[in-house]
Amino acid sequence: MISSPVLHTALVSALLTVSTSYAQTRAKDYSGSCTDAACHGGLLQRPFVHGPTSVGSCEACHVVVSKQDHRFRLTSEGAALCSFCHLERHAGSVRHRPEAEGQCVSCHDPHGSDAKYFLRAATVEQLCRQCHVGVTDGMEFLHGPVAAGGCLACHNAHASDHEGLLFAARNEFCVKCHTDVKTQLAGRAYVHGPVTSDCTACHNAHGSDDRMLLSASGPDACLKCHQEMEERIRTAAVKHDAVMTGQACATCHDPHASDFEHILRTDAMSLCLSCHDKPLDTPHGRIADLKKLFADNPSVHGPIAQRQCSGCHETHGGSQFRMLTQAYPEKFYSAYQEENYALCFECHEPDLVRTERTDRLTNFRNGDQNLHFLHVNRETKGRTCRACHEVHASRNPKHIRDSVPFGNWAIPINFQQTDTGGACQPGCHKPYRYDRGSPFVNLSDASVGRRE
Repeated sequence: MISSPVLHTALVSALLTVSTSYAQTRAKDYSGSCTDAACHGGLLQRPFVHGPTSVGSCEACHVVVSKQDHRFRLTSEGAALCSFCHLERHAGSVRHRPEAEGQCVSCHDPHGSDAKYFLRAATVEQLCRQCHVGVTDGMEFLHGPVAAGGCLACHNAHASDHEGLLFAARNEFCVKCHTDVKTQLAGRAYVHGPVTSDCTACHNAHGSDDRMLLSASGPDACLKCHQEMEERIRTAAVKHDAVMTGQACATCHDPHASDFEHILRTDAMSLCLSCHDKPLDTPHGRIADLKKLFADNPSVHGPIAQRQCSGCHETHGGSQFRMLTQAYPEKFYSAYQEENYALCFECHEPDLVRTERTDRLTNFRNGDQNLHFLHVNRETKGRTCRACHEVHASRNPKHIRDSVPFGNWAIPINFQQTDTGGACQPGCHKPYRYDRGSPFVNLSDASVGRRE
């Protein structure tokens, strides 16, 4: 570099001028308040200005250490500085961390702000999100107060006696707004456990991908607690669509309270018929319109008369055909094995088809010949219960069918009852008669049976 005496002299002169000017500025003895000076005058231009700042009382919070060096200290440290004027104490066993650590200025600007309460953000929501990051990120549905940025609708910003800085215990607080649920719970015989203890066991208080703000979607919301039911549904060979589709568990159960056992939405039979009021096609064949079947047929099976579908069916799914609770022959013909009739024998005496001769077990006999044994107890082509009986309801006594499906043909039974017996002429044999007192001889080539 080429040295120039003129350049050197000019540089030194400039440095001396700057140094002198800076020293004079630092040494200036300000009169009035800090906000009167050029440095801090902007503090008064905010929409919300802290009281001491607005009247130029900087000394309320600051003490001059060195006016020459422009150094100050606070009159008190931490929260004590604020509580000297803000005498109210934030009582509560649960305290907001900044408040507990005396970090009032982490949320509030001590001089002023563009927001009410001298917040360090434009809104409460924006301020809260500076620490509470990602609380609702990616959620499709938001709780009303969250969507409106109303964090303080539920939470006390400083302290509370309740978890989460809530204004009251969770469930007590929720029903202050959700009065419909409070009304629903009043006087109900059965109340879901979480409703009385913690709404957030099922609902996310901030948001969710579920419209009802459930913490999980579909049956998962229920099965995270009802784990034994989760295993049953997961392993069921025959699924119940009502459990897995639509509202899932809430199709049948009210999630809050009910006057019906198991928190059902209505009585069990009405609930079943709310879906089974039309023919339903399933992988195992068509299910009839049961509501119409019951309305048109007065002779109903015992469990139906007691309005208990669950007497025979697993309502959540099962391992048997048609979700039956026990084994029951699915087809018209079946070689007799007692275990295949486990469902029927839960109520009916097994000797009904074990005993060839009887005068007491059944009225379906010709003299003492047990006609149940004759039809069912066969090694080949045993007629199953469904061959003659409609298991839900029929127009005939003993739930005898008018006809029975057999492939594409509905075999007519043509059942006739008498005081001591009866007769039938189905598509599978000629007319046969039976009488308990005076038995008939039914010959294979006879058009009608004759008495012995």
